[in-house]
Amino acid sequence: MLRALILLAVAGCVQAGTIQGVVLEHASGRPLARSVVRLDPVPQSGGEKGHPLSQRVGLSGTFVFPTVDPGIYLLTVAHDGYFPGAFGQRVPLGHPAPIEVTADSTLFADVRLRHKGAVTGRIFDENGVGTAGVPVVAYRARLPMRLAGSALSDDRGVFRIPGLGAGKYWVRSEAYTLVDGTGWLPTFGNVAREVREARVYQVTYDNDTPDTDISPETGALFRIGGQIICGAVGPLVVTLSSETGRRRMQTECPTSYQASYHFEGLAPGVHEVFAELQGGAAAAFTELYLDHDMNGVNLQVTPVTAVEFEVRRASSYAELHIPIKVFGRHQDLAEVETEQEIKLARATLSPGHWEMRAVVPGGQYVESIEAQRGSPRRTWNVEHPSDWFEVYIDSRYNRIQISVSNRAATIAGKVTADGKPSQGAPVFLWPVAESARRSLNGPVQTLSDTEGRFRFDSLPPGDYRVLASFDVNEIDADLIELSQAAVVHASASQTATVDLAVWVAPW
Repeated sequence: MLRALILLAVAGCVQAGTIQGVVLEHASGRPLARSVVRLDPVPQSGGEKGHPLSQRVGLSGTFVFPTVDPGIYLLTVAHDGYFPGAFGQRVPLGHPAPIEVTADSTLFADVRLRHKGAVTGRIFDENGVGTAGVPVVAYRARLPMRLAGSALSDDRGVFRIPGLGAGKYWVRSEAYTLVDGTGWLPTFGNVAREVREARVYQVTYDNDTPDTDISPETGALFRIGGQIICGAVGPLVVTLSSETGRRRMQTECPTSYQASYHFEGLAPGVHEVFAELQGGAAAAFTELYLDHDMNGVNLQVTPVTAVEFEVRRASSYAELHIPIKVFGRHQDLAEVETEQEIKLARATLSPGHWEMRAVVPGGQYVESIEAQRGSPRRTWNVEHPSDWFEVYIDSRYNRIQISVSNRAATIAGKVTADGKPSQGAPVFLWPVAESARRSLNGPVQTLSDTEGRFRFDSLPPGDYRVLASFDVNEIDADLIELSQAAVVHASASQTATVDLAVWVAPW
């Protein structure tokens, strides 16, 4: 009894507020069980940031944070298949409004999540009859094309591609061979072979975008095949990639160290072939433009060699010994793999095209990452990502040079709303130059602190557009122009200042 009284007295002395609430599905109003609720503190004016709190709601959809230290917080909710939700969102997909917690405050938050979007349609043959079993893919309507989702048409030719974020999409059927041997070429909806002629479909939250119908164009499909010299015995995986997706086959390298592979029903265009022994110790890679049957595309699997990295000063090319982290992801024509940290001491990377970025100490920035040998061999027009450094790795000797400059710029300022400091406001930085976007790995985002101040360090010198808004989830060139984002020039080794008013989106 005495212990219980002591605990009760201690609890009464704790200076903390309470945040509780419920997570509901927007369309039905029903509790959304197993959602994850996260409470993040807004950084203090001195740069200090507290620890986030999180919990998974139960069947009732309710949550409670019983003892929250005084401060400014942002409340967000996540659930698979739904757009992220937030307390105080003014528009769907908007950012959370700041919550002020005092020693005796109590807040009840009602957060409603919206379903991700989908596209639906039918695959029609020459007579307007639905066709079953045709693969269909969706891409975000931007270059380079990256797969956003896929599906197969059902017995009535109907397909549905779920889990799409809000935005604009292209929808395309893949190469397909009918039962009578007729070939269908990859075709965008409604009937288009080239991306410049493809219809754009708008995907929104809580809705299916209908009538993304496709009538595939008839044409010749081809074959790729050949021999593989393995150099070792064991299971071998061969991957073929193109803009419409990946295909894989598994074979076995016998004691003769020679295996074969083939892929049928391929559309004309650029293809990449990658072969890898189990465990990844040896691999082979080639790329080609397919416009006829190719039965002699032979590969030689060789041990994956270590890649050497050099870090140089941009102005003098003197070797640098600074803490640095390098991240990369293997890239093919269909998609990119998950980013991984590359261990510089012993980096063994599979051959092919890679996208890389590097993190260097504050006050510096990465000017370039490039291979000294094994430059990209693509001679055809392939769109490259504008927010990564592209590096080609071959199966022989590779040396990659990272050039780092110590003449970084800074952009700082203050965000206001109605003449008062805006706390926890999302601030977006858009580098105008493509080279700067590669150095920063794309647009950069931060939050204003408890006094409304923000700061972007370690920037390549140049022009930037800066925007503060609670109504924006991600930025692109179109949004930058729509919002009339402020233009700031950042000079080398200097700090540029800009004050921003919170932009309210017109939607």
